[in-house]
Amino acid sequence: MSLYPLFVDVARCRTLVVGGGAVASRKVAGLVEAGARPQIVSPALAPALREAVDAHALPWEARPYRTGDAAGRQLVFAATDAREVNAQVAREAAEAGALVDVADDGEGSTFHVPAVMRRGDVVVALSTGGASPLLARQVRDRLEGVVTEGLGRAARRLAALRDEVQARWPGDEARRRDLWFRLVTPEFVDDAVAGRDGDIETRIERCLSQS
Repeated sequence: MSLYPLFVDVARCRTLVVGGGAVASRKVAGLVEAGARPQIVSPALAPALREAVDAHALPWEARPYRTGDAAGRQLVFAATDAREVNAQVAREAAEAGALVDVADDGEGSTFHVPAVMRRGDVVVALSTGGASPLLARQVRDRLEGVVTEGLGRAARRLAALRDEVQARWPGDEARRRDLWFRLVTPEFVDDAVAGRDGDIETRIERCLSQS
């Protein structure tokens, strides 16, 4: 199965999570971290999910899934412990034109949630196409030493610098491009990964003065 990797602004999506257990808790945690406020449908909630609902004032309907719940949704997560319910959710979500992620059913899903690392504006997502989420998480863990907080801070600094560079040379795209290529080098990345913020600033000042 060939999948197209895609980052989605879930804060703009109408999202439904069906289920209240550990799997649903993980789905909701990831959605909330990315800015979403998913609708949750489940007769009961695991303690962690109940805490998330209370902390973020998430909409929750304390009842089983029923026909029509997927209507008008764009992203649907079928995360109950009943295969027949998950299959119904997946079928109705597809009929409603929504993308659906089905717990423990890669073939029944139209998208998969990858293993994710977030360090500020740096987001790394790994997927095995639903074949083995555990493998994806293991690979993610091996990248912990590369995708660091320092790398996230460097990305935020570059985002702020972009506005400054645009203001300095608004009509000179070639000059701006040359600055970026001279600044963001393998050595820059080494400093970022190591958290050497002072060296990052020195590199920025040097490139600006030479441009």
